[in-house]
Amino acid sequence: MDALQLANSAFAVDLFKKLCEQEPAGNVLFSPICLSTSLSLVQVGAKGDTASEIGQVFHFENVKDVPFGFQTVTSDVNKLSSFYALKLIKRLYVDKSLNPSTEFVSSTKRPYAKEMETVDFKDKLEETKGQINNSIKDLTDGRFEDILSANNVSDQTKLLVVNAAYFVGKWMKKFPESETKECPFRVNKTDTKPVQMMSLEAMFCMGNIDSINCKIIELPFQNKHLSMLILLPKDLEDESTGLEKVEKELTPETLLQWTNPSTMANTKVKLSLPKFKVEKTVDPKASLENLGLKSTFNEETSDFSGMSEAKGAALSRVIHRVCLEITEEGGDSIEVPGSRILQHKDEFNADHPFIYIVRHNKTRNIIFFGKFCSP
Repeated sequence: MDALQLANSAFAVDLFKKLCEQEPAGNVLFSPICLSTSLSLVQVGAKGDTASEIGQVFHFENVKDVPFGFQTVTSDVNKLSSFYALKLIKRLYVDKSLNPSTEFVSSTKRPYAKEMETVDFKDKLEETKGQINNSIKDLTDGRFEDILSANNVSDQTKLLVVNAAYFVGKWMKKFPESETKECPFRVNKTDTKPVQMMSLEAMFCMGNIDSINCKIIELPFQNKHLSMLILLPKDLEDESTGLEKVEKELTPETLLQWTNPSTMANTKVKLSLPKFKVEKTVDPKASLENLGLKSTFNEETSDFSGMSEAKGAALSRVIHRVCLEITEEGGDSIEVPGSRILQHKDEFNADHPFIYIVRHNKTRNIIFFGKFCSP
């Protein structure tokens, strides 16, 4: 699984940096594992330059069996929905005018069990749109309504990728609700916005990354299947969010170094973290084209002959909708009376912009990647 995890991390970093360029001071959130899985399914039907572009952008070159790898991660992550409100929906909708070949349909059946569907955009657009919207609404327990709007599909849509991912975390240790207070969140050097700040004193894995003047902490969710890793600059150094230096130095290699357990140690921490909910609809097409998906979206140059003999098959759109909610919820928290608190403790006060990753600990794959800049 290592090669797949490295591929997913490298793509996650690449796309994160592109999205940060588009929103320098805004909140960013996406699910790299959803996008990677969906595009690996698209790659099954691609040939020539189209196939190799997908391989390069998603860093699949060193992964022996991409579909099997994602099947394993998907089944591991799906099991977690009994512990958390967690859903990762990945769908490829193929217009029936493409008449997908039996080879393609059968080769995607097992690794991508329910992820490929043949639909009719051409002749039954409204009906198909309604079916997809209802299906995604049901699959996400009513959280995402009308994922398809008038402007994201038409009767010319041939191949459509739809991702819907949400996570409402439950911490290993519950934050005492009595400790949550309204505090100022410093969005930059001069401005603040009010935020509900949660507080907890407990043992956590924490470290310092001196090269970027940053702290890192690992906050485990219930049963330790997932963790949130937070990169927090020690202070707001630059004129905007304080994250520029981190974003600039961020590469797949530095991310591995920074998140390496050997850089962190268990320590008693006085932790302050905003209670927040981020919901984003990301249109990653321009970013993916910038990263190198040149022919995939272009009917003139795309090659999907592994899927269909029809001419002009191209990926029309990628719709990526994500939601992450962080609250006090968690396992039983042991309240420590004030008098018994040890004197020496580290502080981790996330009262200014930070980068966060939600990681699946068994396979070390990145499920969500984001930055929180503004309540």
